[in-house]
Amino acid sequence: MNKRIIKILSLLGSTFWDQKVDATEFLTDTPVPAAYEEVYVNLHAQTSHTKNGTTSRIPAVESLVGFYPDFQFITRTPVVLAKPKNKPSLYYYGDVVLGVKYRFIHETKTLPHVAFYPKFTFPSGDVDAITGNKTMTATVPFWFQKNWSSWKLSWGGGYLFNPAKNKYNFPFGGILLQKEISEYLTLGNELYAEGARDKSFSSRLLYNAGGTYYFTDSTYTLFSIGHSIAGAKSFIAFFGVGVEWGPHLKIKEKEKSPLTVP
Repeated sequence: MNKRIIKILSLLGSTFWDQKVDATEFLTDTPVPAAYEEVYVNLHAQTSHTKNGTTSRIPAVESLVGFYPDFQFITRTPVVLAKPKNKPSLYYYGDVVLGVKYRFIHETKTLPHVAFYPKFTFPSGDVDAITGNKTMTATVPFWFQKNWSSWKLSWGGGYLFNPAKNKYNFPFGGILLQKEISEYLTLGNELYAEGARDKSFSSRLLYNAGGTYYFTDSTYTLFSIGHSIAGAKSFIAFFGVGVEWGPHLKIKEKEKSPLTVP
């Protein structure tokens, strides 16, 4: 009987572990949502430097909530430090991001995970559009993922709609290869491409590398750094710390607790 309990707990634990959300530190998303009743919250800083200047989210709070099986809700609330070229710097509220991820295909031997993950950015930044966009934008991507042992391959893309004056709508897409080095460390490499954003910001292809390290079962750090390898010259970096909670942590605790033999 005890062997059966151990086996069931082990299977449940591995299932929840496979559903850990990742890729927040990358531009390419994944189709795997936070599991039902799981919550992830991270505090992060992200910076992007181009010929037009430097824009940084310092800090930003992001939350991922599994509010229903295969559905995940995301919120991101940033404070932005903008340093435009030849213009004064500004430190102010940035635009708020809301989105919902819906995974409608689960991985099989032949099929990958597939999800639709629209996000909407609302104009809560300053009125001069230095730390914000002045109008709402929408991204409508599809993301895919296939797993092989400790390897994960994620890919996909979509379109960003930006109705702001002098801004362009543009396509985007990426491919991300990750490897679970250990139970606590995952590393990844990414190629990400996007079209021109406006007359002064042409299309670009970025290479990005980073990962996630868990200090404990519920606390972690996220990090990445990258640069353009074609198109508009860019440098990007991301660093954050997070915490998670939910049913999978209780299962992990049960796995660690010794079972008494009657």
